[in-house]
Amino acid sequence: MPRVLVLLMAGDEYGPRVLENICARGFSGWIYGIHEFSEVPPLEAVLDEPEAYVPDSLPECELLLSLGLPQELQALLPAIAERTRAEAVIAAICNSSWLPPGLRRQLEDDLASLGVVHAFSKPYCSLQEVGHPVIDEFARFFGRPRLALEVRGGIIRRVEVLRGAPCGSTWFVAEKLIGQPVEPRERLWEEAAKAHHVYPCMGSMNVDPELGDTVLHVAQYLLREAVEEALKRGGNR
Repeated sequence: MPRVLVLLMAGDEYGPRVLENICARGFSGWIYGIHEFSEVPPLEAVLDEPEAYVPDSLPECELLLSLGLPQELQALLPAIAERTRAEAVIAAICNSSWLPPGLRRQLEDDLASLGVVHAFSKPYCSLQEVGHPVIDEFARFFGRPRLALEVRGGIIRRVEVLRGAPCGSTWFVAEKLIGQPVEPRERLWEEAAKAHHVYPCMGSMNVDPELGDTVLHVAQYLLREAVEEALKRGGNR
């Protein structure tokens, strides 16, 4: 069981939703500490002297979860990891402004120099195992969706979420898929997309230059792939 320190931004909906979903799925025991930032310092100041902006009294942990922090606070991740003796960092990127490519590369270098493994997942629901036990334990349950379906008479009768989006959307969509015919596929994808929007997915609707599409649409494609893979496997895991 990894000891997880969750980093949130005050007034933001994204982080609390992920945290609530983790707890709702039976993993509240992972949460070793929560810190909510109330102010955003200037990026230049953070880059010049990050240690000055690391909150006091953060608990030691194994895994840092950065959920919806603006880039100014993302820049603190190496300093926070060093202070808390974290082995690994997972940062959600459901909006490209949270962690622009240039800053991301700098953080990757800084974390590597500390011996801290990282996963910067864009979107967050693309997270998969990376070969490190702390990240992999989290990614076993939360990340790129993986489903098991039972189909009888061309109708989806049961859906089991083997791994779901950290925000919880996979479980919501899974319930909406029950009773849906698997053909025509276009109708099934339409129903899945509708449920994904209704939840709603909190991925950005701005086109991300690296993805060539919006984060929300990429999240939707990952969900569709999970359904298709589950249909190919039939009733097997």
